[in-house]
Parts: sequence; C-alpha cells; structure tokens
Amino acid sequence: MEYDSSELAGYSFSCLDGCAMCCLCQPELSLSELERFRKRGLSAGLTKNHIQGYTTDEPTAIKLQGGNGACHFLKGRKCTIYDSRPAFCRQFPVHIHALHRVQLNANLSCRGIVPGGDSLLDFGNGVLRAIDPETMAGALSLAEASTALFIRESKEAGVHSTPERLRELGQAALPVIRDRGGIGRLLAYADSEPKLGDAPAGHAALDMASAKVPEDLEETARLGNLEQLDLENPAWQPVYVDERFRWLTYRARGNSIEVEELAENGKLDCIATLRAEEVNLLQPDSGALGVFGEYAALLNSRDPFLGYSYWLCREEEYAHDLATVYLGAIATTMLDLWWRSCLVGRILGRDNLDARLALEGIRAFDMDCLDMPTIGTFF
Repeated sequence: MEYDSSELAGYSFSCLDGCAMCCLCQPELSLSELERFRKRGLSAGLTKNHIQGYTTDEPTAIKLQGGNGACHFLKGRKCTIYDSRPAFCRQFPVHIHALHRVQLNANLSCRGIVPGGDSLLDFGNGVLRAIDPETMAGALSLAEASTALFIRESKEAGVHSTPERLRELGQAALPVIRDRGGIGRLLAYADSEPKLGDAPAGHAALDMASAKVPEDLEETARLGNLEQLDLENPAWQPVYVDERFRWLTYRARGNSIEVEELAENGKLDCIATLRAEEVNLLQPDSGALGVFGEYAALLNSRDPFLGYSYWLCREEEYAHDLATVYLGAIATTMLDLWWRSCLVGRILGRDNLDARLALEGIRAFDMDCLDMPTIGTFF
C-alpha cells in the first residue's frame, strides 16, 4: 500500500489554548467508538442527525450546541472527554484521503500549524500507525473502485488524462499564477477549452501567460462566492478563527454579507454587514503572489483536489476535456482564495494584500477546500 505524507514535512504543530477551531466540526463515530461512548455514559451527546442533511440508524454523530455551535462536549473551549475523544478529533489537523494511494493532508485553517520542523509529520505518521490495517485497506479498496469507474467512463468519453499529465500541466501553470493577473489569465485559458492533446506543457504555459484577463473577473469572483455563502443552515457556514481566536463566520443575504461572531452555544452575533461590492479584489503584492503560488502548488499535489477535478468532470457528464477541467478548477479555486483573502481584509480593516493577509486568507479557506466533493474518500 502506497502512502504519501510529504505535505506534512517542514511544519510544526501544537494545539493552541483557546482556539478550539477543530471543535466546530461534527465528528462521526465508528460503531466501535459508539459502543465505547455508550459504556462511558456519553450517549446524551450523540445524535442520528448529521449536519450534512442525512440521518443514520445509530446515533453516530456528536451533537453541536444550539445545532450549529461547538461540540456538545466542549465547555469553556476545553474538551470534557479528551481521553475518550473519537478518531476524528485525534487526527486533526491531519486529514487522511484514499484515492489510488493513501495521502495525508494538513488542514491549514488550523493556526497551530507553522512552518519549520517536522513535528506535524511525526504526528501524522503516528495517526497512520493507529489506524487498523483492515480499515485502511477497505477505504483504499472502495476508493480504487470508484476511481477505476471514473477512468473507464472518461476514457470512453474521450476526455481522459492521466494524473501525471494533469499535474504536469498544473506545474506549468504555477509561474503564471505567481505573476500579477495570472489567476485571471489561467481562468480565461481554461474557459477557452484548448485542445491540449499531447502538446508539451511548456507550450501550454506560453498560451496561459498570453491569455487576456477577463474584464468581468471581479464580478465572477463576487458572484461565485456569494453563491457559496448563501447557505440556509448556519452549521454549514465557513468559520475563520482570527488572531484573537474569535470564531468568525459569514453568509450571503442577497447582495450583502453578514459577518458574525459564533459563540460556543451556537449563538451568532452580527458584527458587520458588508455590501458585496465593498469586497474588491485587492492587487496582491509580490509577497502575496508568492503565497498564492505556493498554495497552487499544494493544490496540484493533493489527491483530494485531483479527485475534485474527477468529480467535476463526471458532474458535467464528461462534456469537457479533463485537462481543461483540472486547470479550470485550479484557476477557480485560486480566484476564490483571492476573494476570500480580500473579505478577511475587509473584516480586519486591512487594505494591503500582502503575504500576511494572503496567509490569513488560506486560514479562512483551506478547511472549505478540503471539504470539496471528491472521488476517493476521507477516513
């Protein structure tokens, strides 16, 4: 079985007192964990109703306070069942994904992850060792079956590209993304649906760099994000933990964005209302462009993002070449990150998109990125 934990290398991790961002997720229990919770008298904190909108026969989800607040077992931002917490909590901020291999991803929305050292890699390897081999083999078997089905269907439709080819093209796009206006040019290039065939990636890079930035790029970013933030269930809203450990969330209401502070009990306190037009795409400086380029390289290495492009291609009924779907997914995701960084800037009162604000944008965005639909499975 192939494992890839390279994303975790070069990072340190420590859980920050008072943060508790991970406790805003809804952990799901395995049947063995459910039995352990029952034996320890913790069943009152469980529910059959999952915030994704489905129910299970057994109460395998932990309740959220107020239906959209913190974990039922969190009190004063401290876990009251720390020694009994489920595997989801023990693994955070590492996510484990199976596609054609098992890959470990770092949730960069966690403020406890910082560059330097290898403690996150050590932590992730410890998480892997704690997983039952049969559980891992079963997850990989299911993922390989769904991947094989996608490959067969995409080949039959004449739109298939290998992962190696997709990542080669993604790598060719990185210098474009690191250049001013590059995200818009990459988006325009993908939207033109070029016939890439077996053309060298370097030729495609030249065409990407010479594409014209769309005049409606700002509107595209705004409308796309308004659609993403128009959520009926408060539990689905993205959460950004700022430098003061405030839990901030935002949702679209018509052409406005309500910024709210989330309390442990699920109460939402509106702290600002922004007109969508107030969130402009600030021009990134060289530092921010470098951060964006590094994040695009990360996307290009992530198996969940590869699986996301597979999912998009299938959702579009194989009407588009997989290579252009993949490049379009990179461009659209980077445009969303750019806009989200500018939204965070508005909330924090910053009007200079530098490396620091770009990193805050990633903290506000990466958890949502890892939550994108994907072929393959997290476990």
